[in-house]
Amino acid sequence: MVRLAAGVVATGALVMLAVRADLAAQVDGWRMAVDVAVGVVFIVAGALPIGPSRQRAMVAAVGGAWLLGSVFVQTLSLHQAVLAVALMAFPTGQIRGRFAWLVAALAGVVAVGLVPQPGVALLFALVAVCAAMRPPSARWYPVTAAGAVAVTLGVSWSVARVQESFDPALALLDYEVVLGLVAVTFPVAYWSALRVRRRLADAVLVSRPLTGLDGFALVLGEALGDPSLTVHRWPDQMGRADRQVLTVNEAGHPVAVIAHQSAALEDPLTARAVETAVRLAVTNIRLQDEQLSRLRELEAARARVVAAADRQREEVAEELGQNVAALLRDAQAELAEVQVSGRDTALDIVAAELATAIAEIGDLVAGIPPATLGEGRLHDALQILAARAPAEVAISYSDDSAGDADAETALFYVCSEALANAAKHAEAGRITIDVRRYGDLLEATITDNGRGGADASGSGLTGLSDRLAVLDGRLRVVSPPGAGTTVTATVPCRRRPANRSSATAR
Repeated sequence: MVRLAAGVVATGALVMLAVRADLAAQVDGWRMAVDVAVGVVFIVAGALPIGPSRQRAMVAAVGGAWLLGSVFVQTLSLHQAVLAVALMAFPTGQIRGRFAWLVAALAGVVAVGLVPQPGVALLFALVAVCAAMRPPSARWYPVTAAGAVAVTLGVSWSVARVQESFDPALALLDYEVVLGLVAVTFPVAYWSALRVRRRLADAVLVSRPLTGLDGFALVLGEALGDPSLTVHRWPDQMGRADRQVLTVNEAGHPVAVIAHQSAALEDPLTARAVETAVRLAVTNIRLQDEQLSRLRELEAARARVVAAADRQREEVAEELGQNVAALLRDAQAELAEVQVSGRDTALDIVAAELATAIAEIGDLVAGIPPATLGEGRLHDALQILAARAPAEVAISYSDDSAGDADAETALFYVCSEALANAAKHAEAGRITIDVRRYGDLLEATITDNGRGGADASGSGLTGLSDRLAVLDGRLRVVSPPGAGTTVTATVPCRRRPANRSSATAR
């Protein structure tokens, strides 16, 4: 607020001094109004909150220098020097490059009034040439403005040399109109340049699907006209002498490095927009990597749970076998001590206990796949399951339905569980197992004619679904009440099938 008040007071003072000077020089009223308006327009354009403070201060200084030139003849050329520097520094308020600094030094010579009008026109032509080497978004305004001033000064000087009836007042009016247009278009030009840079990050990210930082660097290089541009995560850097390095920071810490040969990145606003785009890309890739890592950890944990359950099942079966062997030894010892008259009764008891234990072991072992599954051996394992099932089982196994050990083992467990559920819970009288291969997928479909209504969220089917998910497989259960149950398991295969004969078994 204090700065604004001081600026208003200073502007008012300069306007009053300029008016008094024009009145003393007996300048016409409308020409005096145009003269004052040029300075005021530059000051207002610089006061608008659009652009860096240094750039706006330069633009406002052009207006102050113009008004001061009406008061002191010695400062007539000061506004031209300030305007040349302001156009050279657009849009950041900073002068970059040796050529730009050379032009700024020439502007200093113009400021002291030692350069004639053709030299001033040449200065603005050099400003236009220097600005033409910038990125497109920061090019059109300084090139157009400097070119217009150069042409106006050059044409008026040339016409004055060849025409005796040349009117200096008319030439001055033309010059004032050009300056007024330069001042009015400054806020629009900076807003346009800022808008282009703000769109750069979005344009780079959505222009095409990106594959890692390499794909992102390809798109970014095309946008900046630098096909050699590369992007690397920190601290991986490309230490090539022919490249410049731009470090991208996030929360004060470096996250990426851009190795480039692009002159566009010398512009701070362009560099800032590119940093934003790279920061978004690096963050997105990091989140994807973290998600993939968590998914892999989950899959590994699920695989460990399934493997642990299989080991526990095998250990229980082995323990039951050992218990049966111990029971037989105990029975033999007891039979040796009993009387002949009681031996038959003891034998009946032992036989009943043995039958029960053998049945339990048989049921348990039947759900454990052979260790030699794979290469189509699932067919033989399913034949054994079908032979032990209490219901009629028909197996259909296509010629190419062979997979790796993991795929066939997973499908064996699905078939075993489905047969057990159909016999125990669905009261099915007939069950069909159909195994087919579709490209790199192996599929088993188990259908029964039971009462249906199976709960797909039960522990048994959920366990099977988890087992298949470990291998990127899927389980689907369709069980309408009273219409039987269909269980479909699909699992990827890593090996090509070997030809086998299709078969049907009961």
